[in-house]
Amino acid sequence: MAKKTNKYAGYDPNSGAYDPTGISQYLGLGRPIDFDNKITKSAMFFTLMVVIAVTLWRMNGGVEPGPAVVDALEAGLSFLLCYMIALELDPDRQLGGLIGGGLTLIGYEFLGAGNALALLWMLFTLRMLNRSSGDRHRIGDNIIIIASAVWLGKEGFWVYPILTAGAYIVESQIQGGYFRSLYLAGISLAGLIVAEFSKQANVLDIIYIGLLCALLILYLPMLRITEYIQAKGDKNGKRLYSKRLMAMGCFYLMGLFGAVFLHGSAAGQQLLPAIMAGIGCGIFLLYSLVRHQVSFKKY
Repeated sequence: MAKKTNKYAGYDPNSGAYDPTGISQYLGLGRPIDFDNKITKSAMFFTLMVVIAVTLWRMNGGVEPGPAVVDALEAGLSFLLCYMIALELDPDRQLGGLIGGGLTLIGYEFLGAGNALALLWMLFTLRMLNRSSGDRHRIGDNIIIIASAVWLGKEGFWVYPILTAGAYIVESQIQGGYFRSLYLAGISLAGLIVAEFSKQANVLDIIYIGLLCALLILYLPMLRITEYIQAKGDKNGKRLYSKRLMAMGCFYLMGLFGAVFLHGSAAGQQLLPAIMAGIGCGIFLLYSLVRHQVSFKKY
């Protein structure tokens, strides 16, 4: 019996398909860190500086060394994950990630640190949809995405398994979709069995409404230029599909709005670096448009 292949539109198994080896057989959405890139090196440097600065700041304020280091690591991780999420939201312009990282640090001081698990879920889900790694999601990626969603659901944020199922369904239907994503959507929904539906109080602070409104205004233009994105997948060297970038952007916005409005400020704080990543990308895109630095040439 012949091996089942993807039946969905846009899938061509012979068009430069990536053949994974080593750890890539299990972690298709992993991306290498390009230390030759000045902006990436700057992001790593700023992350280290944030950890050191916050540690000294907290200790100077009378906090014990142990808790001070924990606070500093939370701040540094929030900055780094914001930058990494921004790379998915706008693959052509990296400076938006640094702007978002700066906004994240401001938000950290007034609103608190983001949730690393929720941010990791967002990062891998966006990579699954846009395939910036140049490969599809594999068993290790699915474990990260589904396990994160189920754990967050168990903590009272039951919308994550639903959003995860929706992401897998969308992934299966867009260009180059993987048919087994539909099965993974079912597994994600099964996570609702262990979810807590009354653990988190839905109290939404006006500041998160303002941030989401700013995000919507600033990030929407990004959806308009997805067909002009020139970035290529890391592993296969192929240009990213505009339909996938559009689907990723729409899911990003719907996921944030859904999580925050259903779970209130608690979800807003969890995903604050992800919100700031979109705002940072929108700000830098606006700057690039004003300076006529955005190419509207289709390739």
